[in-house]
Amino acid sequence: MLPDQPLEKATYIADGYAAGTTGGAGGTSTTVTTAAAFITAATSSSSMIITVSGSLNVGQVRVKSNKTITGINTSASLTGNLELSGVSNIIIQKLNITNPSGVGSADGIEVTNACTKIFITHCIFWDCSDGELDIKRQSTNITVSWCRFRYVNQTSHNFVNLIGHSDDYTSDRGYLHITMHHNWYDSGCKERMPRVRYGQVHCYNNYYGASGSNYCVGVGNEAQILLQNCYFDSQTVAWKDYSSSSSTKGKIHWSGLTMVNTSVPTWATNATVFTPSYSYTLDASSGVKASVMAGAGPQ
Repeated sequence: MLPDQPLEKATYIADGYAAGTTGGAGGTSTTVTTAAAFITAATSSSSMIITVSGSLNVGQVRVKSNKTITGINTSASLTGNLELSGVSNIIIQKLNITNPSGVGSADGIEVTNACTKIFITHCIFWDCSDGELDIKRQSTNITVSWCRFRYVNQTSHNFVNLIGHSDDYTSDRGYLHITMHHNWYDSGCKERMPRVRYGQVHCYNNYYGASGSNYCVGVGNEAQILLQNCYFDSQTVAWKDYSSSSSTKGKIHWSGLTMVNTSVPTWATNATVFTPSYSYTLDASSGVKASVMAGAGPQ
């Protein structure tokens, strides 16, 4: 697909824990070509389908509920911080997202304060000075799929996906039900792919291809991580223990993985964890590298 080729306007169908998310469906449709127009639309209290045209430097934007935000073509981009705080029913898709100057929370997208039904798909994140996409503070029922995470110029704090606010924030217990599938962790990613506290996180068919990373999946306090049919490509540490004590030790269950020049860590038992509340189909992990590299990002 050529960089300036228009994309289909139809949204992807939300799956995993975000199933049922409809975004701005049924609301007003608008195409925005300036940062001011984007901010006005994204912060409106109305249901809206917002199509981004061009490269917009939007600063920090507090997106309101019932929005679909989509790129018009594969080069549509947002520079800044999309803050999703206490909102619901949002789809973000087909966008390039960066925040190198650390506007707002310094994340590309921050999902916080009891958000629910959030579907983020077919985006590219790069050079966000804190997290590229972080989820915390009692947010739940979220799916991140077919996204590409990378760092081009940034050389420090290349930490990708934080799930769970802090060890002390035990209010995240019972929340953080998150699906992450068919994502590409590309060059420059060092840690947090994801790093989880308290959540029940289903990672399947992801491609871990970040050469020189410190670790991929961080298993923190009371986390339950279901890791299925992923492809680990020459990774230093596939999953790492981040629990603060034996009494809070997180659990991980893995199956069907392809491990190329990567060892299965010995510190964790292959534990019994949660069963997802939705149906899904696993691709064979042997084909994940090719399919995710071909399909992740704006299509």
